[in-house]
Order: sequence, then C-alpha cells, then structure tokens
Amino acid sequence: MRTLYLDRKNAELALDAGSILIRLPGEHPARVPLVGLERVIVKGEAKVSTALLAALHAADVGLLVLSGRRAEPTATLLGRPHADVRLRLAQFEAAREPAQRLAFARPLVLAKLDAQMRLLARALKARPDLRFPLTSGLEALAARKEAALHADLPALLGCEGAAAAAYFEAFSKLFPPALGMQGRNRRPPRDPVNAALSLGYTLATFAAVRALAHVGLDPLLGFLHAPAFGRPALACDLVEPIRAHIDEFVWRLFAERRLRAEHFRSDHTGCLMGKSGREIFYAAFEEELAALPRLLRQMASGLARTLRRMPLPEWLGC
Repeated sequence: MRTLYLDRKNAELALDAGSILIRLPGEHPARVPLVGLERVIVKGEAKVSTALLAALHAADVGLLVLSGRRAEPTATLLGRPHADVRLRLAQFEAAREPAQRLAFARPLVLAKLDAQMRLLARALKARPDLRFPLTSGLEALAARKEAALHADLPALLGCEGAAAAAYFEAFSKLFPPALGMQGRNRRPPRDPVNAALSLGYTLATFAAVRALAHVGLDPLLGFLHAPAFGRPALACDLVEPIRAHIDEFVWRLFAERRLRAEHFRSDHTGCLMGKSGREIFYAAFEEELAALPRLLRQMASGLARTLRRMPLPEWLGC
C-alpha cells in the first residue's frame, strides 16, 4: 500500500510498533505498516498522535488533511526536508528573470496541450457521434499550440487560457447532459464532474508539492503560475501536463458508471461528492493513476538538475 486513505469521523491515529494504529468508534483497531507507505490522506475530524507525526516525518511519509464539506487541503506534512539551499536560491534567481521563466513555462504549456489533444483524439475514436465538438476542440488546441511555440510570457499565458476554454468546451460534451457539466468551474464546483476533477487535482497537487520538497525546491515559487498567497505555484506548474490524465480518469469513472449522479448532492454552496463516491474515487485513483507520483518526482528531479547547472550571482556568495 502506497497511500492510506482515511475518510471516517472521529478516527484516532497513533504509532504502534512501526505501524499506524487506527481506532474507529465501535470497530476493532486496524494497523497499517509504515514500511512501503508514501502518503496518508485524512478526510474529516481525526486525532493524530505526536509520536505518529514524528514517525511519519522520519519515514518520509506525507500527510494531507482534507477538512470541511469541500474537502479543502488544510494541513500537510511533507516528510524530511531537503538541505540544499543553493538550489532554492537558483530557483529564486530563475523566477526573477522573464526569459528564464519563459524557458521553463513554455515546455509545460506545450506538454499540457499535447496531452489534451491526445485525450480528445482518443475520445473521438470512442465517441464518433461527437465528431464536430471534439474535432473543433482539436483544431483550436492545434492553433493555440502553434501560437505558443513563439509567444512571449504574457502571450503564452493567453494561449494556455484560450486553449483551456476550448478544451473544456469539447471535453464537457463527453458527459450526459443530466450531469450538468458545462465547462470547468470550481470553488465551489457546481456539478459532479467538476467535483471529481477538483478532488483529483487536489491529490495530484499534494503529490507535486511532496516531489518538489523532496528534491529541495520551493513549491510556492513557480514559473508558469505567478506567486500568490498560499498557492503552491510550482506544484501547480508540474501538475499542468498531467491534468489530462486526471480528466480521462474522471471521464472513464462516469462513462463506466462507477461514479453516478447519486454519489453527489448539490445545495446552495455547490456540488459535493458523498462518502460512497469518495470511496470509489480513492480506490480507483490509487490503482489507475498510481504512476502519477513517480512521474511528478521525475519532473521535479529534472527541474532540479537544470537549476543546479545555472550560475548564481556573485553577491549570493554560493
């Protein structure tokens, strides 16, 4: 087991002889060995012992706490920190230079557009009845990709935004009208598809934050995404090229009716995925997208190698 998902009320987690001891009201305690575990995802109210927190840190196991009705990330433990401050200085210097930002940002956008185009092409084979909207989406993405090849940074961001709008206009046609999917929306998501997408992106972003921290980069300072209070901009950068994998995963969940409308409920605050839906989602995510954390680690390591080769200004004294 690489990920432990705990989505139960009033859970208590403690350390017991190299394992996580899980106590739930009215149930026998369960144990999950720390060996082989990479991350723990906790949803809702839970008590976590300080001894277990220390053990998670020592074992380099990440912890993500999702709280509230929207399952927003509210606390994280990333594992052992990296000690190479010179790498973070190189990251800060690169982020200050528009040309360097562009050099890092452009491949991310191009990779994202390629992934979106591959998804729409596969969807076209599966749904020839949707030839017009899917072909239109592919043509729009191809045009945005051509423009992105030569764009400066502001124009590149414009290309990415226009491509996202065209992509989701086509992607939304893959879902039954009853699901209410009419493009990407969030904070809060207003339909079941967007609720599932948001949860998938949240899990992927946590994996990206972990990967970046592991190699010694600052997840908050990105190249494609501008700095914003509390936003892990560099983690968001890394997630962009893999979003299409999550999109296809969510499409398959609904197309195969593993997720259905009855797994969600809507009120004035938006659309919420119920507990039974989350259980299905977590199990499928762990099985079908198991390669994503490894891919993100490879991306983070490649970025770190590139930054280490960059010279630092003399005033930094490194």
